[in-house]
Amino acid sequence: MPASPLPPHDDHVTDDDAIVSMDLRALPAPEPMMRALEAADALQPGQTVELLTPLLPTPLLDLLAGRRLHVRAEMLPAGSARVRVHRPDDDGPTGA
Repeated sequence: MPASPLPPHDDHVTDDDAIVSMDLRALPAPEPMMRALEAADALQPGQTVELLTPLLPTPLLDLLAGRRLHVRAEMLPAGSARVRVHRPDDDGPTGA
């Protein structure tokens, strides 16, 4: 049973611990990457954003990992991807 898709470029808060969801699938390149990076940079400690992208955004995943964010990506049946980006509550010591 396919889930009903979010409207194009819709940003909304879900009931799942106030996760912000962004549907970037209908945007032309490079808009999905730019909006995803803006959303990730705006995250406060403990916050999560869920991104729906037109494909698995490997370059984006690399950039987000380099920003010390927790990232989980999964492919969706239609070839698009769901990416969850979480900023940890505490960055902890940088030179342990």
